[in-house]
Amino acid sequence: MIKSSCINLNNQQLDINVTAKQGCYVEILEQTKSQLDAMLSHHSRVIVIRLDLHVNHYEDKNTLLSKFIRKLRKRLCRQYDLKRVGFIWVREIEKAKQQHYHLAIMLNANKVSHPANVYSLIDDIWMGWGQPKPFRPEYGYYKLTRTDTETYQEAFMRLSYMAKQRGKGYKAKQANDFSASRLKPP
Repeated sequence: MIKSSCINLNNQQLDINVTAKQGCYVEILEQTKSQLDAMLSHHSRVIVIRLDLHVNHYEDKNTLLSKFIRKLRKRLCRQYDLKRVGFIWVREIEKAKQQHYHLAIMLNANKVSHPANVYSLIDDIWMGWGQPKPFRPEYGYYKLTRTDTETYQEAFMRLSYMAKQRGKGYKAKQANDFSASRLKPP
């Protein structure tokens, strides 16, 4: 757990979204940076899309989200001829009785230049299963390049919200609080 307003990961100082009362989980921050860096090692441009997925009913495990990620990856790869899809998600329960998920998807921006069609695809899958319409935050995507450290920092700061302490840990023992793709640099 870190309560500082910045973290040093792989010799890179990054601002994070913390408050005085709660910190961020370092492991989630590390996975976020790892997947962003892996995507940028494969692609000169990466689009990072943020959204929230709510569910109708509480689930002990993350089976629905795992199924969603598999289906989304398959359809994105087929539709855009992608070789890899990066992602990170976190599970949270706060005031509602069922969990919700914060999700970031990372795609080759040389093939996906705007998130509109990706959002439609997400809606088709998630709402097709009878789940509520996914929430899209204002300014919910970033286009990263290998040399634009300012936009990288902005995206990381935004994604660091997913690592916040609040809302985590309310799950069955067999469920995870978060997961990420396992992309590696070439």
